[in-house]
This record gives sequence, C-alpha cells and structure tokens, in this order.
Amino acid sequence: MSKTSILSALSQPANSKVNDDNQASLYGAKEACRDVANEILANVKCDEIELLLFHTSTLFDLDTVAQEITARFPHVNIVGCTSAGEFNKNGYGTEKLLAVAFLKNEFSIATAMVPNLGEVNFDEAHDIASGLRRALQGRERRYDTEQHFVISVLDGLTRHEEHFLETFATAFGNIPHLGGSAGDDLKLEATYVFYNGEFHRDAAVLLLVGTGKPFTVFSIDHINSPVSKLVVTHADPESRTVYEINGEPAAQYYASLLGMKAEDLTPDVFSLFPLAVLVGGKYFIRSIQKVDLATNAITFYCAVDIGIILTFIQLGDCIEALENKLDKLRTELGEPEFVYACDCFLRRLEIQQGKNDHEIKRLQQKYKVAGFNAYGEHIHSIHLNQTFTGVYFAAQ
Repeated sequence: MSKTSILSALSQPANSKVNDDNQASLYGAKEACRDVANEILANVKCDEIELLLFHTSTLFDLDTVAQEITARFPHVNIVGCTSAGEFNKNGYGTEKLLAVAFLKNEFSIATAMVPNLGEVNFDEAHDIASGLRRALQGRERRYDTEQHFVISVLDGLTRHEEHFLETFATAFGNIPHLGGSAGDDLKLEATYVFYNGEFHRDAAVLLLVGTGKPFTVFSIDHINSPVSKLVVTHADPESRTVYEINGEPAAQYYASLLGMKAEDLTPDVFSLFPLAVLVGGKYFIRSIQKVDLATNAITFYCAVDIGIILTFIQLGDCIEALENKLDKLRTELGEPEFVYACDCFLRRLEIQQGKNDHEIKRLQQKYKVAGFNAYGEHIHSIHLNQTFTGVYFAAQ
C-alpha cells in the first residue's frame, strides 16, 4: 500500500461548549486551528506538506483564523476560503473548519491570487497561467502536463464566476479545472478567499496541481426529468435578479406553482424545487439565492437574462447518483485514496431534509471524501449549481 499523500482534519463547531483543563468555554478559531493542526501534524511534519487548503465557517473570527493557521503551519503554502458547510469522513458539518494537506511525496502545487474578478482579461489570465506552469517546471519534482489539474476558489458573492471561468478556460487549455465559490454560512453578506496570510474579497485563488497519482476531475448532478418551462420576461443580468416570469411577479409566480406563498420560500424549498436551463442538450441548475418580498424578485447564484427559458425539473435520488458515479470511478481508476469535493450547500439541505445524513456519511467514509459546501461549483469553463464537483485520487 502506498504512503498517504493527502490528509484531512475537521474541527468542532464554532461556539460549541468545550471543557479545556476543567474550564468550560466556547470553542473558537484558536481552538479550531489547534485541533486540525494537531490531527494533521500527528501524522506528518510541516516540511512534508506541499500545500494546506482549508475551508472555514465565518462564525470563527477570521483574523484569528489567519493568525493561528499560519502560526501552526510555518513555512507551508496555505490557501483557502470561507464556506457554507464542511465535511470529511465524519459527515456533513456546519460552522466548522476543515483542513486538507497535500504532501510533497506525490504533489507539486503552484498558486496565485486573482484580484478584481470583474476586470481580469485574457492577457492577464494567460500571464497568470504561464507563471503557474513555469513555477511547476522549476520544481525538483515535475509531472507531465496530463498529470496536472486546476483548483479554483473565489469570492462567492461577486457575481463574476462566469467571466472568471471563461477568461481562464483558454489560458489553461485542456488542463482539467474544478472548484467552488466561497460561502458564508448562508448569511449572504460577505465571502472571502485566503492567500498569503490574509483573507480577501473580490478575488480568486488558483492552484495548479501536479501529481503522480491516478486522478480524474468530475461533476455529478441528480436531475431526473424536466417538468415545465418558464420564460424570464424581466430581469437585471448584472445582479442575476429576475423580476418577472411569464409576465408575472417572479417570486409570487414561482411560489404559486408550488402551492405556496412567496413568504414561504426558503433555501430548503429552493433545494427541492430547482430551476434549470438547457444548454447543448443538457440541463444545468440555476439555483435560487434569495427572494425579495418587497419587489417579488428572485436572485440567482448563476447568470440569468431576459428571454432565457427556465425549466422546473424533477430531481432523482441525490445519494444514489453520487454513489453510482464514485463506484464507476473506482472501477476505472482503482480504490480511492481521497476525493476532494466542492458540494453545493443546497445538496446538503436536500439530503438533511430527507434525513439521509447517515447515508452521505457512509459514502464519505467509503470514498474518503472531504471538502466544503459552496455557493456554486466550477467545472472547466462552466459555473454550476446543485452539483457535487471534485477530483478522485486513486490509491497506488
């Protein structure tokens, strides 16, 4: 069996009650960073870690997270983002901190931050991608191009995912690309990425990963079939806000189709009754972010525009679809060592509403899954919603 090359650790929830040295206290950022560091460093030394990727609840004090995570992993390249949930073999969690350590024995990773997401252009994207390639070419441990992939995390409330992904698509060429949009525990106030010891807004972090391990980048949804079609008749594409559907106030119309009132609409409802667009013969979910009762408007996590056709879709079994995909990857690549995933927070809500936490935990343990709940997922040049998007690493 090969030596472990990826480790993960998950903290307790923020503000939970703990008893350290017989003194009752609330669990904070310092304790979270201490616990994930202790778990990881019980197995490896800092100088064995190529990169630490973390995802944290915004209920932790972010300044303290920045200070503590860098202090506990000195001289390690650390990147990350805030999240809307965290998970590993211990199952779905919220208000926690997850850390994933990629080790030098199987990985070379170069990183860059991209500020001002709405302004980045193709020339800048090519310069950044070229710089990442050169950085890996200069490493002692080098891998062929087909053994590279990209991970992106970005501010999940900037509404620039489509522009960012399309701009970098040509820059990275055929290199597989996955990622997720940062969350903030469903508060929809501010989301952050972490780079060079600090948290940043209106920014993205890119990781160009080289590895000797067998891997594949993938994305899975559980769309079953279309039900009915709706036409956006009034919208503001810049803010991803729809004011009218089929000539009717959007939130009121959406709610009426469900036999509800607009004030009954919540993320739990959005997770079970999503809307999608048909692109290239395939449906892609356009998840609802929020409704404004004053204007009857619906704001989405993905791009929308006047004239777009939204389709009410029927969902299949979320866990069955994921297990079938992971089983297929195991057959193709071999037994898993680790699966890193960006899993839409709406999938978590759907699973928890169905009281299937034990089933998703079973899968997370079986396939050694760890990652975060995102406000949107990235696969190659596409911004997605309500998917499980990740990279499967086979054991060697």
